[in-house]
Amino acid sequence: MMGTSSAKTGNAGYRWVILLINFVVCAFAYSGLTTWSAALNELVDTFHVSKSVASLGASVFMMGYAVGSFVETQISARYGYRTGGLVGLICMVVGIFGVPYAPSFEMVLLFRFLQGWGILWVVGTNSAVAWFPPENRGFASGVIGASLVLGIGIGNFVANGLMSITGTWQGAFKLFAVVLAVAAVIWAVLMKNPPAGLYEEDTAVKNTSADAGKASLRVNPYKSVGAWLLVACMFFNCWQLTGYLNFVGNYADYLGYSTVQSGFISLMAGLIGIVSTPVGGIISDHLVKKGWEPIKARCFTMGVPGFLIAAVTTVLYPAMAPVSYTLALVGCILCGWGVPITNATMGAINMDILNDQTAADKMFAFTVLIGLGLGGSIASYIPTFIAETMSYTMSFVVMGCGALAGAVISLVVPRFQIKNQG
Repeated sequence: MMGTSSAKTGNAGYRWVILLINFVVCAFAYSGLTTWSAALNELVDTFHVSKSVASLGASVFMMGYAVGSFVETQISARYGYRTGGLVGLICMVVGIFGVPYAPSFEMVLLFRFLQGWGILWVVGTNSAVAWFPPENRGFASGVIGASLVLGIGIGNFVANGLMSITGTWQGAFKLFAVVLAVAAVIWAVLMKNPPAGLYEEDTAVKNTSADAGKASLRVNPYKSVGAWLLVACMFFNCWQLTGYLNFVGNYADYLGYSTVQSGFISLMAGLIGIVSTPVGGIISDHLVKKGWEPIKARCFTMGVPGFLIAAVTTVLYPAMAPVSYTLALVGCILCGWGVPITNATMGAINMDILNDQTAADKMFAFTVLIGLGLGGSIASYIPTFIAETMSYTMSFVVMGCGALAGAVISLVVPRFQIKNQG
């Protein structure tokens, strides 16, 4: 059995159910990002718009993800994770059912925005972390982060499979909507808010805060320098990974690799995160068990095995990829390996910084709103623009520098931890 913490109730074993349902619903919801690209040509023909305009469906999906995460966390802080998650899942189901019936592309964008609300990464991570003991929370955060990468990887396969069954993109969206609706219902039935004082360590922290005059209630997450540094980390997370995944396939085409080879490079660059994300959580948890302070363990994992590996490999990739297909494939795996590791720890670091679960949940959502909302919206454009106007090499260097900035910031974050006052 994982962990050495002592559970105060008999409910602790239910954490595996919570982890599983959050993993599944996040994977299916996030696959909606890449299912869109599979139907792009059909959408262009249906609504008579350009491909660049049609691609806005992915942008507003990410905006819905960011805004929805923030709103859902505010609801969760007041009414519990189950209520906050239900709001997002209802919006998602309405959105996905609405897309194939939309009378105009403007309405399609509105429904795509709603669909993005169903990516319960923040609620899923916060609830899973709350159900697990402190020494295993990096693992829990990493598993939920891995579900997003799995969703990206399976999106095209899901879309192509559904379109082959139904024959039209509208039919594919309707069938996918049924799948998402079933997943949402299962999540709603099985989801439970964590019992108060589930673990002795949490009760001890709670009692210490109460003895100090309920100091945690005075924590304002938006005034924490460390929390804002995490916003920057999330921005550089999107800067490197979203930018890289957006055009590494095109770069492989440019180098003369076959369509199948280019597609496999893109696939592996994304899917490797399924492995690296939970590995990142395991690394940080192992360091905690060896005696490291949790915040230092998680920030080191985010900065060195995560951002630093991404920075070095991204800068070197234009020198590796042209040599041989083997090096291009190995290099893309290394480039895709690093940044997903930061997903494993980022969900837990806010709690390490703020020492208050409610404040941490709010700041995590704000981190997604600003860091992911801003980073995700421009990361697909800026690196591609640099590649088109200057060179692919310069674009990789720019992305690598962003990852390097993330590494430096990660190692500075522990300096701004708010200590429990006693």
